[in-house]
Amino acid sequence: MNNAANSIPDNRAGAANPPDADANGLARWGVVLLAHGSQRGASRMECSCAWQEEIIPDWCQHCPSTPAGLQDAAERLQAELGLSRPQVVLSCLEFIEPFPPQAVKLLEGRGLRQVVVMPFLLGNGKHATLELDETLDDIRAQTPAVELHLAEGLGCDPGLAALVADRVREVHQRHQTPAGDGAPAAPLPDGRRGILLVKAGTKTEYDDCIWLEELGQLVEERLGEEYAVAVAQSHYGDPTMDYAAARLVGERQVSSITCVPYLFFPGLILRRNVLGGLEQIGRQYPSIPLSITPPLGVDDRVVAVTASRIRQVWQAQNPMPQA
Repeated sequence: MNNAANSIPDNRAGAANPPDADANGLARWGVVLLAHGSQRGASRMECSCAWQEEIIPDWCQHCPSTPAGLQDAAERLQAELGLSRPQVVLSCLEFIEPFPPQAVKLLEGRGLRQVVVMPFLLGNGKHATLELDETLDDIRAQTPAVELHLAEGLGCDPGLAALVADRVREVHQRHQTPAGDGAPAAPLPDGRRGILLVKAGTKTEYDDCIWLEELGQLVEERLGEEYAVAVAQSHYGDPTMDYAAARLVGERQVSSITCVPYLFFPGLILRRNVLGGLEQIGRQYPSIPLSITPPLGVDDRVVAVTASRIRQVWQAQNPMPQA
């Protein structure tokens, strides 16, 4: 799939006529929603449902492709922030155009000189550190008249912890569904339930995963005493999925494990690394029932956290625009 097929429409209509300044000053701001990007679409074989059951579960999100899912996120963000469409541009580091310098040039062409770059990234790895710094340097070199403001990434947030907890509850509810009422699922055994929260892997030199440990603690607090949460990376760095599973089984004495892929969309990492790691855990602990949630997808809580990071930038400026 080439870049042209994955390009996000730039919606140039009205680009030469920037919106008039409104009462709260938001009309002078542009926003770049900066994601990683992927050239892959998504299919059932790349998603959790291919591992869990032969039928499509009731929680299935019908495998949104990365381009479609990111476009949905950008549109929801526009509505959440109360901005017009020409003020928000979706951009990706790889595969999906416009790339960051192009995105900022589009906003500059619309008369916007204050731009918030919002990293739409779930981790603090190489993309959110080294590559992001290099990207901002490139943008500044190509658009020196635009003042860039980097928003804080998603990181650890109570809203994201609530989303993860709900994903777990949704899957566990299916295990309580009586046969004949929807798709039957084997009931989970009594005892503490283990939760394996797995992010996309990155090398330890780029991400020490402290934020992930904090997120796991928040999720455990939300789920309650009958749950135990351990966090892991899908590949590359520590903690590994094997290590986290050993903690759940050996130290926390769980009777089952539910894996939560801390990813936006289905794809290669989920199919190859997360599901592959889960299969290995199943072979190591054959008496422990395993289940898996869908990836996060596009959820209003993710959009709300994203919007709050952008508002923090606005509120740090003078005059202080209000959403």
